[in-house]
Amino acid sequence: MSIDRRLDAARTVRTLVPAALRLAAVAAALALAGCAQPTLPCPAAKILREAASVTSFAPGQPPARETVQYVGRISDAKLSCSYDPNTQERLTVVLGVQIAAERPPASKVAAAELRYFVAIVNLKGEVLAKREFPLQLAFPPGGTTVSKVEEIHEFIPLKYPENGGSLQIWTGFQLNDAELQYNRAHLGG
Repeated sequence: MSIDRRLDAARTVRTLVPAALRLAAVAAALALAGCAQPTLPCPAAKILREAASVTSFAPGQPPARETVQYVGRISDAKLSCSYDPNTQERLTVVLGVQIAAERPPASKVAAAELRYFVAIVNLKGEVLAKREFPLQLAFPPGGTTVSKVEEIHEFIPLKYPENGGSLQIWTGFQLNDAELQYNRAHLGG
């Protein structure tokens, strides 16, 4: 082979190698894009308005401002979720619920005894699952407020074509009838 032919062959190889590498890079990017899973939605987190607070009154006393022992409030609910990477048929939900309690300065109650719930609800408003959680928030000595973020982990089985967008996660205090009526009267509802 002559020198000229070898130089032409070398030029051809130098031209083809970068083109082949660019083509391989484009093919790899397209293959990866084809394998990427679509981003599926998380359920919406919702604090039920009528159950966002609970007021505890002194035992045997009528509901009045001067008989309040403490007021519990749910002020925030933040949610994150992830799907089973293999089947997309299991949803893991992490819900952070901000709960606070406040007592009047005259109250001698050492802790707020609260019960809240987390419910999984479909878009029709039907409760699919519900769990209740007790929570004791101890007031600091001489203090009138206390707050805590409760972290709840839920595992939700899904069947295709369901996804987290077809669900809501509701939270609120577990109220008895008198507490619910009190909230309705004082919330204007």
